Amino acid sequence: MPVNVVKKVVKIQREFLWGGLEGGRKISWKVVCQPKEVGGLGVRDVSLVNLSLLAKWKWRLLQGDNTLWKEILVERYGLKVGEFLKEGVGVWPANASRWWKDLVSLAKGNEVDWFYEEVVRKVGNGATTSFWKATWRGGEPFMIKFHKLFSIATFQEATIQEMWVCNVGGGRWRFSWRRQLFIWEVNLFDELLGVLEGFVLGEVEDEWRWKLEKDDIFTVKSMYLKLEGRGLAEVV
Repeated sequence: MPVNVVKKVVKIQREFLWGGLEGGRKISWKVVCQPKEVGGLGVRDVSLVNLSLLAKWKWRLLQGDNTLWKEILVERYGLKVGEFLKEGVGVWPANASRWWKDLVSLAKGNEVDWFYEEVVRKVGNGATTSFWKATWRGGEPFMIKFHKLFSIATFQEATIQEMWVCNVGGGRWRFSWRRQLFIWEVNLFDELLGVLEGFVLGEVEDEWRWKLEKDDIFTVKSMYLKLEGRGLAEVV
């Protein structure tokens, strides 16, 4: 929803709420949109609703289903339409729709990517999850946490499955470097192995999980409450 449309909708809401007042005291619209528990009227902020609905589309794009609408997006924008989840990805072709541009840039420009921080990768067979670039073990990708090791890794685009070698005892990690590790890099490597300790490759497919709900499934309500708590209504 364009900003000018948001303003028109809010104007209609204001006129409906205060249309009968002549010179009476009007509380701020920010208070009107606050929950009743904290003294507001519980009216939903349309800008936050808009962001929450955009976030729902973003979540649906991450799922592995082969729906027709997703096939159309793949045909228009490329095979990796879900990769804009990753931080720093925010490019689009010149003929992209307004909806697509808003979707790609969603949550970008803020101090924290409020969508990205609530999504976690649950690894099963590791076939579709990048070992270095995905956030799947710890709070950030290994390419950031262990950026020195990543810079000399031979297989920077490898999936978790490709980095894992199965054997009778379960399995082991397969690392390959462009050169021999220095002593201080060996210490970093030991730290990485410590983070990976206890991991076992599964058989089910990898999936995304939403941390704000007990069943790990995205809801517009949980997204709205998060945005409301962050006070983003004044920003959008």
